[in-house]
Amino acid sequence: MKKTICLLCFVLCGCISEYLPKGIDRVADILVVEGIITDHETRITLSRSMSLIDTDNEHAAPNYVNGAGVYVECDDGTQMAAEPQHAGTYLVQTGKLNIERKYRLKIELTETDHLHGQTKTNEYCSTFSHPVATSEIDSIFRMKKGKGEPVTIHVSTQSSSDFDENTVLYYLWSYIEEWESSPLMPNQQYPSVCWYEAVNNDLLLGSASKTVSGNLIDNVVEIDPSDSKLSEMYRITVKQNAISKKAYDYFTNIKKNAQQTGSLFSPIPLEITGNITCTTDPDIPVIGYVDVSTTTSKQLYISRRDNLYEPPRWDCQPLTAKELLEIHAVDVSREIPPDYTIYQAGMFGNATLYIKKSCVECNGVAPKPDDWPN
Repeated sequence: MKKTICLLCFVLCGCISEYLPKGIDRVADILVVEGIITDHETRITLSRSMSLIDTDNEHAAPNYVNGAGVYVECDDGTQMAAEPQHAGTYLVQTGKLNIERKYRLKIELTETDHLHGQTKTNEYCSTFSHPVATSEIDSIFRMKKGKGEPVTIHVSTQSSSDFDENTVLYYLWSYIEEWESSPLMPNQQYPSVCWYEAVNNDLLLGSASKTVSGNLIDNVVEIDPSDSKLSEMYRITVKQNAISKKAYDYFTNIKKNAQQTGSLFSPIPLEITGNITCTTDPDIPVIGYVDVSTTTSKQLYISRRDNLYEPPRWDCQPLTAKELLEIHAVDVSREIPPDYTIYQAGMFGNATLYIKKSCVECNGVAPKPDDWPN
């Protein structure tokens, strides 16, 4: 069985390449659509492509599009409206998809034609498609080769027990990480407990098209052994979507283009614009492929009792003002550095001790999940 691992570099902020016959103003500011219509909740992100004359595309932030009307439509006439979030993100509560029906994405967006200075509302639609039925995730498992090696998390899925030309062979994964950590200091009797959450911005592609049985095992994420994610309790929730070959080919072309140009923000060829068109003006280009798929998911927990965590070198030693001056050239008689705090106030002839805030405070804390195990 040949293992195929592909990291999808999805378009957050793309550009159109120089050889296009359209002018600079026409090429820039193209609508970029990312997301997939799926069960329960569909997440769509809208942004704009950058100008070809922008020489710092690699470091530029995505130009998100807010204020659009975003809908998931069923071919029976049902329409589900999105709730706008932040950073160009829209959430649609889709419920359970009916695999006998077809669905599409519709976007209504007020835009200004920079060539003529006119403002109008344009409509963008993806093609109607039946949901691709997604099989269950067989298992999620972790591996670590030895001391100092990263912890890798893998997904195993079986396409079908009857492997034939109709078997679903292409997959797209996303995941959410949640973890608990305790910033424990020396002599600290009651350490703080912190919870964190991270939603991956990249999507993972996998293909079982060249396997004998249709079984696929792919690496989803890699964690450094000294990462605090592994210090107490870690959970990863992996979502799996089966996708069509056309969607897989589109995402693969995006990946190849990024590899060839060396940047995620480099020009995107017009020929891989996807399955979305502007219905009010077909000449207006748009980038994106919105597939329709049911979703399955599975979770994996890693506990400190699994002995995978390798604590980094201790960097939380309390320091006196003199030591701070000698080690970090910091004079606390003027002002306490913003990344330090008082660890213990001086009394009875003892010096005041200072410590890094990161050792005693929770940074970027998420709320404790309701279903978090005790």
